[in-house]
Amino acid sequence: MAAMDELIGLLFAILLWRVVLAALFGFAAGMALVQIFPGFGAGAVATVTLLALFGGVMWHASVIAAAAPAGAPKPEQQPISRPIAFLGIALVGLLVGGVYDYLLSSGLIALSVLVVSSIVLVSVGGAITKTLVYLKDLLFMVTALVAGFATPWAIATLLG
Repeated sequence: MAAMDELIGLLFAILLWRVVLAALFGFAAGMALVQIFPGFGAGAVATVTLLALFGGVMWHASVIAAAAPAGAPKPEQQPISRPIAFLGIALVGLLVGGVYDYLLSSGLIALSVLVVSSIVLVSVGGAITKTLVYLKDLLFMVTALVAGFATPWAIATLLG
């Protein structure tokens, strides 16, 4: 069974080499920054690696999207249901908020940075792509991020 797991891992590494390359580059850059800046810790290395991994995913997606023939019809996009979008955004809030909490050593400041940075990024993204950003969508996103960020605290409070 272990050999099959290794083969599956190797297959993913071959198919998604851009993502693997970006993640390895991000990890190497994080480790180099540890040597340069003494205050650069494990959380910052993890953040740099995650950002590089995200960049690799975007790189891979743009190459795959550009690989479609010019005359080919675009696949019909189905909208994501609100509960699934909420869970995905909450997971982002859990992960990114956890990194912010670790780096800033304060849950309230981490939550504030998470909410403000996400609102700024969505607003700038809307301005760049010239699409309208509705207030109800911003509130939905902020609610999901806060719910994801507060999940570990709520579980610890309920269990302990």
